Amino acid sequence: MTVQMMARGTPIELANVADLTPLTATTSAADPQVVYGALMKRWGVVAPVEIEPGAPAWLVMGHAECIDMMRNEALYSRDPRNWRWNYENLLAPDAPVKTFSPDVPRAGSYHHDGETRRRLREPLDYALDALPEKDIVRYTEQVSVRAIDALGRSGSADLVRGFASRVGFLSTAAMLGVPDKPAMQLMRDSALISTHRPGAKEARERIGATLMDQVQQARRSGRPGTDLIAAMVGHPNFESDDEVVDSVAVPLHAASMFLGAWIARVLHVELADARFRARWIGGRIGLEDVMQEVLWRDAHVANSCAPRYAMEDVRLGDILIRKGDAIVFAISAANHDPRVHTGDSWDEVGNKSHISWGTGPHACPAPRQALLITRTAVEVIQRELDLTLTIPADDVQWAPSPWVRQPLELPVQFKRAIQRGTELPKTSYQRTSVRTPGQVARPMEAQWPSTAPPGTAPERASSWWPVTDA
Repeated sequence: MTVQMMARGTPIELANVADLTPLTATTSAADPQVVYGALMKRWGVVAPVEIEPGAPAWLVMGHAECIDMMRNEALYSRDPRNWRWNYENLLAPDAPVKTFSPDVPRAGSYHHDGETRRRLREPLDYALDALPEKDIVRYTEQVSVRAIDALGRSGSADLVRGFASRVGFLSTAAMLGVPDKPAMQLMRDSALISTHRPGAKEARERIGATLMDQVQQARRSGRPGTDLIAAMVGHPNFESDDEVVDSVAVPLHAASMFLGAWIARVLHVELADARFRARWIGGRIGLEDVMQEVLWRDAHVANSCAPRYAMEDVRLGDILIRKGDAIVFAISAANHDPRVHTGDSWDEVGNKSHISWGTGPHACPAPRQALLITRTAVEVIQRELDLTLTIPADDVQWAPSPWVRQPLELPVQFKRAIQRGTELPKTSYQRTSVRTPGQVARPMEAQWPSTAPPGTAPERASSWWPVTDA
């Protein structure tokens, strides 16, 4: 990024801007680019916004600017101790943003820079690389079928709450090696934290205790295997089990926030976008093309939930980013930057230069695993169910989150596309039993009882967060 030192003019400082646009406006709008466009028209590619009341930040919306900042952890830190609103106690003790920017950083790579980040990130990268892709597909197929079984044979359902979020979270828990019962509790607790509802503090403590129990069980048993916890407990980089727990929590929290949202967004495109549906059904584009298109045009990670913090004053045109200011990357806006698009659809084929996975030392550690889970989940539900959206496409509402772009709900009518029994086509997964790492296979009905009688809709969630019940 070119830092312009201007000789004249009074620069704009974050603390002096009163009418801040809330980040939720960018995710809940029918067209987020209208909101981003209004911000850029007024401020340029760096604009003042409000993460939540009392927590201002700079929103960076340019593709090149985001990349430059993501790659420079020396100047733009991920350590929340460097946020002035933390070290000057400018936030309420129970401010929701502290979930992502706590006063004291957790012992995973997520909140650290430099050598500490490298030491803590290496075991996670190692464990993810060692996890066979066939296992990821198998876990996701099993979890997806169980979610579909819980819906019943036909009726109505919300695909966000009843399928996408469950499959995203529980597939990740299976990758970690967490058995069914604690995985379901982790899912419920993650929902409380993500929505900042009463009980979130206790939920965070339960998550830590549950993951510590899983880590210590794996260490005591010395169990062989390639699940993430088994691979990470023996890594020499970790200095304590607390570091293992906080590193294990990184993919789990990412699943609770973003993976289900990607699944939901792909299903939304299939059900609500007539143009893409026609091209998809007609065979002109494949599922992975649709998945990449979602990352480009309306990314589920709309705004980075891990702010950066300026380590010194930086002047960008009329904007003065002060030391200690928070910086949020507008992934969705950056992916629409006309400077990275040609306007020729043929030149765009295969273009994966979007920044939905981030870049630099803090890039997402598991884009391949996320792709496998999302693709498999969508393939399974396409194969198993005939789906019809029950509201007009324009009536789909969007979750009011500062970070995530996903439908509030996807109400559908569904019926089985295939029959059980001798007519069931052979697949790569076993429909009569489910096994997670370290478990003996048991009947699916014993592991995931239906939450509603066949043909009835599950209870509607009262919160925008879709995972509220086991």
